[in-house]
Amino acid sequence: MTASEPTRGPVLLVVVAAVAWHLLTVLSPAWVGVAGQNNGRDFASYYYAARVAREGGDPYEKRALTQAARQDGARGAVHPFFYPPPFIAATAWVTAFDLPSAFRVWFWLDELFAVLSALVLWLWWRDLSPIGAAVIAVLLALTTAVPNNHAMGQANFGVLLALLMGLWADDRGRPGLAGVLVGMACMAKMSPALFVAWWLLRRRWVAAGTACVTAVALSVASLAVVGFDDQWRFYTEVLPKFKSGDYNGLSIPIELFGNHSVPNLFHQVWPSHDRSLSDTAAAMSSAFAFLLVVGLGLLFGVKPPAEDRWTVAGQASAVCVAMLLIPVYTYEHHLVWALPAAVLAVLAASAGRLPLILAVVAGLSTTLLAFDLQALKQLFMEIESHWPGVFVQELKFLSLCGLLLCSAWVGRGVGRP
Repeated sequence: MTASEPTRGPVLLVVVAAVAWHLLTVLSPAWVGVAGQNNGRDFASYYYAARVAREGGDPYEKRALTQAARQDGARGAVHPFFYPPPFIAATAWVTAFDLPSAFRVWFWLDELFAVLSALVLWLWWRDLSPIGAAVIAVLLALTTAVPNNHAMGQANFGVLLALLMGLWADDRGRPGLAGVLVGMACMAKMSPALFVAWWLLRRRWVAAGTACVTAVALSVASLAVVGFDDQWRFYTEVLPKFKSGDYNGLSIPIELFGNHSVPNLFHQVWPSHDRSLSDTAAAMSSAFAFLLVVGLGLLFGVKPPAEDRWTVAGQASAVCVAMLLIPVYTYEHHLVWALPAAVLAVLAASAGRLPLILAVVAGLSTTLLAFDLQALKQLFMEIESHWPGVFVQELKFLSLCGLLLCSAWVGRGVGRP
């Protein structure tokens, strides 16, 4: 379906207005904040991991990163690095700059990747609805996770772009290219590996196999930057501890306001006395992750629906949301991964593919996803002594649950007119 002439004009007007608003939110306060400080925020861990690796050190040793930062006079401590070794090889170029300059270049790369991600999502889903471009542009402009991702120096949009390009390539009958792109995404952040499992469920053997081969090839290639011992340490020591909440010694409290994951809920019920999950919370989190993955597998794999663009889009969106619910830490900048699900929910509701109750859920969930986190936090601080406080604290978590439900409904093919 293509936009009719009467529809194209209003859609274009909305897109232009949304792009203008997006640029304003990116420039202020996000860019103003980045340009006005020199500590690199979260990006500093990427920067110093790349530099320590370049100098022959262990990038997964927090003390080495902190020592390098102190030598620069940039900051007194750095968050530990816990991304796969190929990520370091891909970001080795940042060491050609000092930390503030590299952070500012990274900011605008993030913005470029965000715009390209929106463009690829539209190209992939443009046949779903004539209002797709407007919905994508509006959500990109209004979702506060987008400028938050840029301001914190996070890497989500580059990985999301590779993933979306891979899924689009597979949908166009190019499984080899798709596997390479998704394999790259997996080696930047491990969570996109859920999409390889989804491909296996759908018997997309070439795409899944190519993704695995690409992951191995990238790990081998990155030996030129990250030695075998350091890579072995990541896969055998750092990565296995993620399920307990130990992100290589990350000292951020799990219960910090704005953590939207399921393990965070278990942590609040069964708290620990350190920065990791208690044994009970860890066991419950592992059980939830298993049940969610198996549940989606059964939903999409047992008597699978006849695939069309809607069901594929629904299933892909559901997997994106699952990637947010399972990890111990899911903060505001991570929520850019929910944008495909939010777009799909709005499009499905407008196309009559959701029943009325789920259309309402879609509207509420999308609104909450876009809502400013600081405004929610301020409201929480004002009423936290009263019973609505916990409810306010978990509004974005509930948003993710709603988007998962809507995506799964469409992905199952239940909502076909």
